[in-house]
Amino acid sequence: MSDIEKVVDKFSGFLTRAQAEQLLKDGMYAQTKGNVSVKELLNRVKSQDSKGPGADAGTKESIVNVKDIVYRIFNPQPLNVQGKERARRTVILGEEGSTIVLNLWGKLSDLIDINAFERGDTVIVGNALFDSAVGELRTTQSTIINRLSPTKMAALTDYSTISGDVRRTDIIGRLLEIDPIRHVNRLGKPGQTAVASCVVTDSVNAVPASFWGSSAIATTGLRTNDTIKIEFCDLRMREGRLQITANDDSRVVANGAFAKRLAKG
Repeated sequence: MSDIEKVVDKFSGFLTRAQAEQLLKDGMYAQTKGNVSVKELLNRVKSQDSKGPGADAGTKESIVNVKDIVYRIFNPQPLNVQGKERARRTVILGEEGSTIVLNLWGKLSDLIDINAFERGDTVIVGNALFDSAVGELRTTQSTIINRLSPTKMAALTDYSTISGDVRRTDIIGRLLEIDPIRHVNRLGKPGQTAVASCVVTDSVNAVPASFWGSSAIATTGLRTNDTIKIEFCDLRMREGRLQITANDDSRVVANGAFAKRLAKG
């Protein structure tokens, strides 16, 4: 087996022969063998930092396969890139105290919602570019994201079990009503913020929900009877009635895959 074939084999087919050959030419393959965890990547950064300024100057970037848990998924954020409007989604991989940022654009960002990726999933991010100078992962034209095992984190599907305030939780429900997005001024914040309101049900209990910022924008295109999941939202009891609040720290996604989980209760 040639060196190029060994590189392709190590990446489980994620790399083409041309990409593998380029890695070898660039001297980057020394850091790419097999799958690595987020902790291993962060340890690599610490190791380089301990060697002082200028150490390993030629190995600040490398192509890697990262296998780890999805810690957080955020809604896409619109950005102006070289005069063009683009949406960037931030995904955080790893566990509490040991995480790394992965920024996704275009189709890869869309696939996160289409394939109903969730926080807590174990995934492999193949053929990503790791920049050890800033400790972040960036995508390449050949980056692939696969789910290895589903999340074990339970989302709330029976609203009657909630008796008090709950912060930063996940909830699944079906949309009964949804209002158009509007923009409002918020005290102490520049500009205007997008806000949307809806009513969500677990098939028995109907609960009002308010979406702010990127979560409001994420409701664009949602329709009544869509089954949605809201990650990292807050639940509050107000005068005996439950309310859901989602903001820029939350994630809103509609996918039929969640309907079966809602039906099971």
